[in-house]
Amino acid sequence: MEISGEKKIDVNDLKNNFKEIKPAITISYTNDKNTYIEFRSLDTNVKYDNVLLWKVKDYLKSKWYITWPKDIISTSFVGPTIWDYMKNAAKTALIWWIIIMAIYIFMAFVWVREYFAPWIFSLVTVLTLLHDVIMAAGGYGIWMSLNPNIVVDSIFVMAILTVLGYSVNDTIIIFDRIRENIIKYNEQIRKGSKKLYEIFDESLYQVMRRSLLTSFSTLLVVACMYIFGNQLFKDFSFVILVWVFFGTYSSIFLAAPGAYWINRFITKKE
Repeated sequence: MEISGEKKIDVNDLKNNFKEIKPAITISYTNDKNTYIEFRSLDTNVKYDNVLLWKVKDYLKSKWYITWPKDIISTSFVGPTIWDYMKNAAKTALIWWIIIMAIYIFMAFVWVREYFAPWIFSLVTVLTLLHDVIMAAGGYGIWMSLNPNIVVDSIFVMAILTVLGYSVNDTIIIFDRIRENIIKYNEQIRKGSKKLYEIFDESLYQVMRRSLLTSFSTLLVVACMYIFGNQLFKDFSFVILVWVFFGTYSSIFLAAPGAYWINRFITKKE
């Protein structure tokens, strides 16, 4: 719910008036002098309907937070049915995204199969992706344990889907440079004057600066969103902030070395 005015709302008093449904309430004040109230129940049996909405409106009127109907700028609520649909849609998108990405990477690296098994790139990309998502979700979970007003909602789902896109981008950039260098040094590899680990090292050095600068620029933007944005932006940007750290090191220090050692273990090629 968004209402006009910046009169400070007593969060504890608001919670006490609706303590029977165990509410988690987040209040933020926007730059256009409006107040944003996010009212979430921790009780899964609570029915989200207009009755609950009118109770919240009556409370705001009784405390003189609003005086006229026009003071309420917008209201919306997401019930269990919609939330279940969003969760199922996100799961389906994640599964299909992983399958399609694995197939794409396999096909893109089939040209270097003489020296490197393409399926290894696909496997490591998926594992790195899962690592980044788990770390981002874990960081959000720790934040939830420290702040009872933070819950898993649609903003969290959108943030995780954003992490998927950013995360795989960093990994593919590194793997693509490795593929280019394998093709470039094809003759040297055949003659034995160039080893695979040398190509991996060279490729990492070539893209490391770009990856770090990209992550740093992303960090600056997301940090500003977290500091100056309302609660919705804070929830979204916190997940991205956690990913920036874990995603950067996983692409550089886990993905490429992991792919090399798996390939060496299977093919015995250095």
